[in-house]
Amino acid sequence: MDHITTLGVRLGERAAGSWQEEAAVWLLASHGHWLPELARAQMVIADGDSQFRIAWRQVASACLTAGDGQLVGTLSEWQVLRLACVLTGRHVLGLSDLASLDENNRRLALHAVAWAAGGRAWADTLDLLGD
Repeated sequence: MDHITTLGVRLGERAAGSWQEEAAVWLLASHGHWLPELARAQMVIADGDSQFRIAWRQVASACLTAGDGQLVGTLSEWQVLRLACVLTGRHVLGLSDLASLDENNRRLALHAVAWAAGGRAWADTLDLLGD
């Protein structure tokens, strides 16, 4: 396993038990762009004993000034990051540009929302990700 895959697993383990946080972490890990970017910007924090967490407050603040800070992403990528923050249930951010998501990212976003609302097993039954 590479470093980012391992990081995604560790973040998922930490989020276990909270559908919202699980969904947010899964979305970022599945999307591919944001976990390496958050790690680069030191917004993933090591708590010791191989435990990691996302500094959601910092990430949400970065979303408010998208493109003007240390994180880099396209409009579509920023929408994925905003949605992940919102899914945690701790942040209110505008999601008015969700139409900018391509089909793959729409499927990821819909699956993550379903997961946050009803858990992973329920989201999987909806088959939003396709084959």
